[in-house]
Amino acid sequence: MFEIIILLRADLEVDEIAEYYESLSNGLGTKFFNEFQDYVETLISFPFFEEKYNTVRTLPLKKFPYTIHFTVDESKKTVYIYAITSNYQDPNTTRIKL
Repeated sequence: MFEIIILLRADLEVDEIAEYYESLSNGLGTKFFNEFQDYVETLISFPFFEEKYNTVRTLPLKKFPYTIHFTVDESKKTVYIYAITSNYQDPNTTRIKL
């Protein structure tokens, strides 16, 4: 089992995305948040998803066009979630600062 630490940037992004979806349709923001939480729960037991950028791993959501960006510290048994990005963003202009 791994501990999950959601950094402030990622936490704010999740809130912004949920608010955006809620503004589109009542309850949609909650659905986004619940899917995000389900994926966080998955990372507790199985955090070794695709390694995309050096040590940064990614886990795309299925129902919403967003991807979780995180690192795994195996020695500390900790997953650090750095960002939630839109799959429509240009990866060449979006940089995650570790």
